[in-house]
This record gives sequence, structure tokens and C-alpha cells, in this order.
Amino acid sequence: MNLVVLLNLSSLFIYLIAIFIIIKNLIRRPIFRGEGTFVLILAIIPCYVSISNVLEHGYAIDYFDDYEGFFKDLYAMFFLIFLYVHSVKKEQSQRIEHERQIKSDLKLKSKLLTEIHHRVNNNLQIISGLLAMQVESENDLKLTTSLGLIQNRIMAIASVHKIIYGSPNLLYVDLNQIFNSILGNLKGTYINEKNNIELHELIEEGLEMDLDRAIPMGLILNELVSNSFRHAFMNRNHGKIEVSLGRMDDQFVLVVKDDGSGMGTDFLDAKGIGLTLVKNLVKQLRGTLITEKITGTCFEIRFPIRNENTIQI
Repeated sequence: MNLVVLLNLSSLFIYLIAIFIIIKNLIRRPIFRGEGTFVLILAIIPCYVSISNVLEHGYAIDYFDDYEGFFKDLYAMFFLIFLYVHSVKKEQSQRIEHERQIKSDLKLKSKLLTEIHHRVNNNLQIISGLLAMQVESENDLKLTTSLGLIQNRIMAIASVHKIIYGSPNLLYVDLNQIFNSILGNLKGTYINEKNNIELHELIEEGLEMDLDRAIPMGLILNELVSNSFRHAFMNRNHGKIEVSLGRMDDQFVLVVKDDGSGMGTDFLDAKGIGLTLVKNLVKQLRGTLITEKITGTCFEIRFPIRNENTIQI
């Protein structure tokens, strides 16, 4: 037995061991069967060449020698395929890892934003509590009234933040929830046994708004409705306030009206803080404000549904 035969038998033995190890790993780890199949083929093909060399140089049988070129070409083809599959799988693994990292970062960012809104809400609640304590300690009616108005505005902002950190979507908030929260606070503040004022609300279902416009929207609602409670029914203890919000074409339409005697001049006068605040907030929403004073007072505000400068996370 010459040296060439010994070398090819040794090679054949090594290839057989490699085939056994590859098959064993493919059985245990199915995830590698895609690439592993090509590795297995690359280990099997050289066995033919080793067997052909053993038969040719050991037993003078050169029948299989005619096909060695074909199997060598086949080996080269499968090797190239293996390299391609390996590179594709590696790229896919990297993409999956990047997507996982992006999702993890986004989840962390969402948690941080939620925590920020939660802390802002808590701080606003503390400020509101301090104002309530100050109101109780003052005997000046004008001062306590002003402090009460400030407290209502702070509670309106806090309501929006509370809804935000309780929402799964940190880009948009449900306007129904905002309106229900703010109007609920106003009912608790102004409606009691001494008056018979009705507050009717009609809010279209499924309305959402981006975060940077939700707080101005809440403040507008709070300002208009609270001023109806305070000014529209000065000479009587009964009345009706109607609040509606819906979509018309590509705009939100908010209407706040009452059947009272009309708002006080301090609100209707453009120099008053009430209407000035509302006008500035409407301008911030890129909207328009229409005021009517026929029977009672009616405010109609229209602004675009789509915000061109929405918050990005």
C-alpha cells in the first residue's frame, strides 16, 4: 500500500468522522439545518475523490477517475452556495438583532415618557392642592376666585397628563377621555344643590389628538365651560350648557354654547384674560374662533385634524 493510498484513506476517515459529527449536530440543533445541509454535502463530495484515488492507486481501477472533475466542480458550486447562504443568514441575524434592539429602546423610551407624564401629573396635583389650601386660608373673595380659576386650569392640564400616562399610545390621546375628565372636574366644582345647571356633552367616538395639541385643547374647553358656569347664569340658578366635538371634512369642530344671559364683559372683551387665553390657544392650534351672542353665548372653534408638526418618538 503506497503513500497516496494511505493519505486518501486517512482523508476518507477524517471526512467520515466529520460527516458523523455534522449529522449529529443537525439532529440536535434543527436551527442549523439550512446551512448544515450544505456543510454535509461539502463533507460527502470529497469522499468520492478519496475513494476514487484509493481505487486508482491501490487497485489500478480508474473507472471513477473520469467523474472526479464533475465532483470537484460540484464541490465548488456547493461551496459558493454555502458562502451565499451563510452571508444571507448572518445578515438576517444582524437585522433581527437590530430590530430587537430598536424595540427594546422604544419600549424603554415609552416607559420614560410615561414616567415623565406621571411625575408631571403628580407635581400639578401638588400645586393644585397648595392652591386649594391657600384659597381656604384667604378671606378676600376676589383673590380666592382668581386662585380657583388658576386651580381649574392646572387641573385641566393634569387631567391630560393623567390620560397620557395611562394610555398605551404615547403619540395620540383619546379626546373622549380628556373631555370626560375635564367636564367631570367642572361639574364637581360648579354644580351643587344651589343651582340647577345642566351640562350636556356630545363627543364623537374615536377622536384622537396628538400630544402637543391635547393640552391647549383641554385648556380651551376648561376656559369656555368654566366661564359659562361663572358668567352665563348670574341672575338665575338654572340653565343649560352644551358641549359638542366632531369632525367636519378635515377639521375638528368644537362648539360650547349656553342659554344664559351671555358672558360678562371681562370675558367677551378682547382685553380680558379669558378670551385672550382662548384666542392664543386657538391660534396655537392653527384654528379659527367664531363667537355668537344671540340667545346666550356660542363659541365655535375649528382647527385642522392633522398636525403638520406632530411630536416624533
